Order: sequence, then structure tokens, then C-alpha cells
Amino acid sequence: MNLITRNFRFVTVLAITGLLAGCAFGTRQPTLIYPPAPESGIAPVASAAPVLAPRKLPVTLVSFVDQRSDKKVVGTVRNGFGMRTADVIPTNSVAEWVTQALKTELQNNGYTVESASGRDNLDGGSTVISGEFMKVFCDVYFNYTGEVSLVANVKQDGKDILNKNYSGEGSAGASFAATEKSYAQSLALALSAALKQFVSDLDKTLSAPKI
Repeated sequence: MNLITRNFRFVTVLAITGLLAGCAFGTRQPTLIYPPAPESGIAPVASAAPVLAPRKLPVTLVSFVDQRSDKKVVGTVRNGFGMRTADVIPTNSVAEWVTQALKTELQNNGYTVESASGRDNLDGGSTVISGEFMKVFCDVYFNYTGEVSLVANVKQDGKDILNKNYSGEGSAGASFAATEKSYAQSLALALSAALKQFVSDLDKTLSAPKI
């Protein structure tokens, strides 16, 4: 290997290293999305279900409560050594994102949804869905790793019929520049995975014969 070739490769390595290091700094401010964005021309999973006829039983959806210890940050940026160098702070409300995503999933599965900001003055005979979320976070090193954890509660005629913890993971793939779009996609996929589990349980619970 001659000197010119060796120097060229050395300069190239330095340039790439500098670029990756530069990408690791600076707060990311994604706008949280739902459903997940289409990938490779394929319809997003959350909207792939056929539109069903509205169910005879409407549901009331109460805004989910944010129970995270840090309500500001939804992710972290790391450098090539794995050190945390910056935060991921969304431009929109995480609580509204979770609640509206659940409303979308319910409607996609045929439910007629009425929204409520709180549990006060609700009809005791209605089916009421409420809950809280404990984790909405996307870490990244070589790959994005989005995680969402929430608890959903369903009351019917004033009685608990479902109360369960749901969690999901999602990834936008390999991380090369820690982009805001990829953070948003990873979290949307994680939320979709958690909500689909809940809606499946809700279907089974409401269709089960009453004893």
C-alpha cells in the first residue's frame, strides 16, 4: 500500500468518525405519530385492519394519565462509545398521543368511541376505558429500541371487567444518524404492539357470556 492510499484511508476514517460523533450531539425533537409510518410501500400495521361495522356497545375513552418519572424525555442519543450525549424531547403531548392512538385502534376495530377528559359525571352504565402509562422511551446504540408500557382499565356498569398491564417494543432499524423520524417511528411501533394486545383482550372480554 503506497503512502497516498494509506493517507487517504486515514483521512476518510477520521471524517466518518467525526460525522458520527457530530450526529450524537444535539437534542432531538420528534413529533410523535400514529399509526406507524408505512415502510417499503406496505400499509402500516395499525391501519391494516378492515373497517368493521360499528358495534352495538359504544365505549367511553378517558384520557390516559402520564405516570412516567420523567415526563419530558422520551429517548436518548448515544455516541459511538455508547455514552448518553443528548435527550429526545417530543414536540407534542405524550398523553394525547397515547390516548388518540388508542382511539384510532378502537375505531379501526369497529368501536364507537366517545372521548372524556376525566371520570367525573360519567354514566355508570357505560363501558369506560381509562388507564395510565409508565414508560414511553426509545434508546439507541446500533439500533433503535422503542418501549411502551401502560395499564388499561375497563369498567362496565361501574364494575372492573379488565385491568391489565400491556407493553410493546418497536424499532425503526439500524441507527446511523439518530434521526427524529426514526425515534417517532420506533415509538409508534412500540405503542401499536401494546395497544393491539389490549384491543384483542377487550374484544374477548366484551364478547364473553355474562355470568
